[in-house]
Amino acid sequence: MIGEQFQQLKEYLQEFKRQEAEIQRRADASYLITVKGVDLPDGWSARKVDVLFIAPPGYPAARPDCFWVSPPVRLPNGAIPQNANEGTPLPYDTNPGRPLTWFSWHLQTWDPNRDRLEQFYRAILQRLDPAR
Repeated sequence: MIGEQFQQLKEYLQEFKRQEAEIQRRADASYLITVKGVDLPDGWSARKVDVLFIAPPGYPAARPDCFWVSPPVRLPNGAIPQNANEGTPLPYDTNPGRPLTWFSWHLQTWDPNRDRLEQFYRAILQRLDPAR
């Protein structure tokens, strides 16, 4: 299932966003999804970031939760974004110490029979626009 959903996400990204994505199985049986070169709207300290999120063990019954961006981002006044920090590492990161901003962002609803990786990624984009 994860392979099929990741392929759908890749097709969406290539067709509508001209972006690439990678998937990596991790030591805890989760999957790290990385979307490369995501354009950020005005108001962020960076114009482009990589977005990283995890499909947890048990996905899709277990919903994705939270996400990271690299490089770290700040608001125009230099503040860290709402519900975010720069001290939460990516678990099982194969690139330990990489600079990241972690967003504590949770979907209110998730139906494992209907929702897909693409919907979670779209929710991430909604969180990033506007900068707050």
